[in-house]
Amino acid sequence: MKLTQLNAFKAVVECQTVTAAAERLSLSQPAVSRLISGLEQRIGFQLFQRKGNRLELSSEGEAFYLEVAKVFDAVSGLTQSASSIRSRHFGSLNIAAMPLLSNAFLPRTLATFLKQSSKMKIGFKTYRSEEVIHRIQSQTTDIGFAFVDQHLAGVKAQKVQCECVCLIPASSHLARRTVIDLYDIAGQVLIRHERDTTQRRIDALLRRYDLSTIEQIEVSLASSAAVLVSEGVGIAITDPFTAHMQVEHGNVVMRPLVFSLPFEFDILYPALKPIHRHAEQFIEHFMLLADQMGIFLNIGPMRDLSEPIKA
Repeated sequence: MKLTQLNAFKAVVECQTVTAAAERLSLSQPAVSRLISGLEQRIGFQLFQRKGNRLELSSEGEAFYLEVAKVFDAVSGLTQSASSIRSRHFGSLNIAAMPLLSNAFLPRTLATFLKQSSKMKIGFKTYRSEEVIHRIQSQTTDIGFAFVDQHLAGVKAQKVQCECVCLIPASSHLARRTVIDLYDIAGQVLIRHERDTTQRRIDALLRRYDLSTIEQIEVSLASSAAVLVSEGVGIAITDPFTAHMQVEHGNVVMRPLVFSLPFEFDILYPALKPIHRHAEQFIEHFMLLADQMGIFLNIGPMRDLSEPIKA
């Protein structure tokens, strides 16, 4: 059966006369009658019974109309879906991120992203950097956030660089300072980050100037260090993402460092397929949120990690 036949049948039912249906469809009355007759021959039963000057649905016609209505509802749904796809509010996006960003900053980024893409289906998973890289290499994940220090096949990346800051308990005398110098850190309980590049740089700076801190606590996650600062246990030098999110909870202040201490990570993309358009939109939201929080990001050019990293 043809969609034109079904459309004619639907119009006659809803308009109640062939004449009115013909006007709705911009067809002649004989053309509408032929479409109805052809449909009846195709399905093998009468759709209408004539009573005087009126057409009434047969019992079979009533049942058939309910099914035809479903077809046109589905077509209407396809039109809406096409509109959503055209406006980029429909689709899917798979994100894998290291804990540092997935604990708070990326969920907020995702929330703002979904306000403009409410029908998007999102996979948002947290892994260590090694697993994030593996999932990007498998080409099954659209965006990854990870620490990268080697060349990798099947991965494209953008280096992101920003400056570390100091988190201080609001009750500490250091909270009265506008900036924090290396000498301010000396003699303080500095919450350490295990196997962390930033921690190694801090240790090197302290050794250079023959300074030391009180080594009492070592943590795996920046978020753990931030909570400990809020409890008044010590101070922490950490990434600006974690710091800004913790400041919102109170009991801590964030201060810039006099000296430069870069914090670096990579945004990763599967190299064997084009970058997902939704991924590009998500990264735009990521950078916009950072800007709104006053986090200055230096975003490097796209590079292919199958090529060795240049010193």
